[in-house]
Amino acid sequence: MNIDLEKQVQSFLIGIMSDGFNRSVNALEEAGAINTKKMRKEYTGIGSKYYDIVTRELEYTAKYTAKQLIEKIEEEIKTKNKSLEKEKNR
Repeated sequence: MNIDLEKQVQSFLIGIMSDGFNRSVNALEEAGAINTKKMRKEYTGIGSKYYDIVTRELEYTAKYTAKQLIEKIEEEIKTKNKSLEKEKNR
């Protein structure tokens, strides 16, 4: 598997999951389900306690899902290509 592609997909996934995490936390806080006052003191960016915890988990998830995602896309492309070839040969 192409390592550069895998790294790019991991980066893409981290961005998507990070956005989802932040939106979810904000929505839960707005709904009164959680109080993030303490978290926000330690979630201030790279190097801060909670930011680094979240980042580590996002990176872990992306690392172990990127390869599966790429394989699934490649599988779908092969299936589509076979289908197109069959149509072409009819």
